[in-house]
Amino acid sequence: MVVALSTRPMLKAENLTKRFGPAVAVSNANFAIRPGTITGFLGPNGAGKSTTLRLFLGLVRPTSGAALIDGKPIHEWPAPSRKIGAALDTQCAHPSRRAIDSMRWATRLAGVDASQAEELLDRVGLTEVAGQRAGKFSLGMRQRLALAIALVGNPEIVLLDEPMNGLDPEGISWIKDLLRRFRDQGRTVLVSSHLLAELEDLVDDLVVIAQSKIIGSGSAAAFIDRFQTQTVSVLSDQPQPLGTAVIQAGGQVIDTNGQRMRITGLTAVQLGEIARDAGIAIFGLTEDRSLKKAFAEATANVADIRGDVG
Repeated sequence: MVVALSTRPMLKAENLTKRFGPAVAVSNANFAIRPGTITGFLGPNGAGKSTTLRLFLGLVRPTSGAALIDGKPIHEWPAPSRKIGAALDTQCAHPSRRAIDSMRWATRLAGVDASQAEELLDRVGLTEVAGQRAGKFSLGMRQRLALAIALVGNPEIVLLDEPMNGLDPEGISWIKDLLRRFRDQGRTVLVSSHLLAELEDLVDDLVVIAQSKIIGSGSAAAFIDRFQTQTVSVLSDQPQPLGTAVIQAGGQVIDTNGQRMRITGLTAVQLGEIARDAGIAIFGLTEDRSLKKAFAEATANVADIRGDVG
């Protein structure tokens, strides 16, 4: 099924704040999630990711500000499960209940045909264990069951909290392919993780949170442009005169290794022009752009997050 795209952000936080007594879980968060994208919600454990997702779902009330779903808070949607589905916890089904019974109960709550229960279990690869009790499931199997329940209303938006926990490499590849199919169908996906490595090859956009505050949001490319110090790798048989020309032009040579130099403060185009004007041959010129490096630089002053880059 292809979902029609809204022209406005599918999820939007407006000055969103949540306090639990004196503790601030989310502080004045502002970001917007574009329709038809996969957005990575990144931050260390305890940064405020899960609380933010729960605010969108109406599971907790904001202290101030708003969490909007396609322009409205969740309680204003007459059939919320058809607008948004979420898998926030692997303990979404009673351990003594069979997977198929949990799914049938979920379809009943969502007001959809119970026959979809089998179809959804098949979609997440649980058909063979449909008659087993959830308490016997591995963590990875519980992740799949949680995802099946999230999809019951055929929602336009899917929220997933650390969905790759407990999955082996094959399972991680499977869920990434599934999320890409959601995007191809026009759905909007927000997936949280404390590991950039899990999402780097998957996401279109990022929202980064640390210590309850949003550090940055937007497209992955814009995030790199904003936070990564631009570095260009140059290969030349005249590194010394090139380095002198670079410094005169306001750039900086970070390091030199034989004929290879790393330079910051100048673009690749500027470096090409400098070398041309100085009569210096260049055999290679590469801009060093990395989401991993941008993420590390953006969070360099935030305790305990650098080790989560992966």
